Amino acid sequence: MKTITIVIGEGFPLLSLSLITEPLRVANRESPKPIFRWRVLSVDGQTPRSSSGRAFEIDGPLDEAPTDAVILLASYAPDRMKSDAFLGWLRRRARAGCLMGCVDTGALLFAEAGLLNRRPAAVHHEAIVGFRESRGEAYFVDRLFDLDGDRCSSAGGVVTIDMTLALIAHYEGPRLARRVAEILNYRPLESSRADGSFGFDWSVPRLDRTLAKAIEMMLANMENPLRIGEISDRLEWPEWKLRRLFLRHLGLSPQAYYLELRLDRARNLLRNSHERIGSIALMCGFPAPESLSRAYRQRFGVAPSEDREL
Repeated sequence: MKTITIVIGEGFPLLSLSLITEPLRVANRESPKPIFRWRVLSVDGQTPRSSSGRAFEIDGPLDEAPTDAVILLASYAPDRMKSDAFLGWLRRRARAGCLMGCVDTGALLFAEAGLLNRRPAAVHHEAIVGFRESRGEAYFVDRLFDLDGDRCSSAGGVVTIDMTLALIAHYEGPRLARRVAEILNYRPLESSRADGSFGFDWSVPRLDRTLAKAIEMMLANMENPLRIGEISDRLEWPEWKLRRLFLRHLGLSPQAYYLELRLDRARNLLRNSHERIGSIALMCGFPAPESLSRAYRQRFGVAPSEDREL
């Protein structure tokens, strides 16, 4: 029987926990005899509350008992779980040959523990920019889920079930994983890659391919925004024609749409990173915090510092 150790911290995502344990339960039901057992631990043995405020009964504190896999569910503030003792525990589990998995923000703790040096982890699209700024490009990837060798990861949310199905397939084969998905009325993703899809509205290419190319250029140049005239030149389209295209399909001028993209990224960074507001301003193409603050207040009705505290 394979033992899965799930480590949760204060503010952990209850949805992700259920998307790990329920597929494992169904896998046991569909097998001649149970093939998975799981236990839920916290770093200090205290009962943590989920992100929705519900307390969850655990099986105990971290220990050195044998386990086949470790899956980390942190919170929106993963630094709360960070300590030399916990990072050391993660390293020992990895050296013992465990399959090491993380969901969303747990990737930051894996990076701190040195567990992502060989393979990056999938991270939620709202957090990946901030994570890359704090730890570097090599540790995090814009992917929905991943399992390769002794590492697995999920960007969080509903796709955590795809990571769990991949885990089941890893240990017991794809046939059982498909059967579990069928029982849960779930159609697994055909690909594990996000490839920027959550920073981009994929209905746009169906509207107009030139519009889609313009938006791709904007997304690729957030820190140093391009002039709209330069985008037009690269597309070999007159600027007036590009403006008409944006207004027709999106109801905004290219300048206004570009600004909204940059402000949305600023909001994601404010809520999902510890970067200073001045740094976030530069990362989103604003020359100073004051210029970000003016635009931010006009768009969202609050100052950046106030939004960070919500």
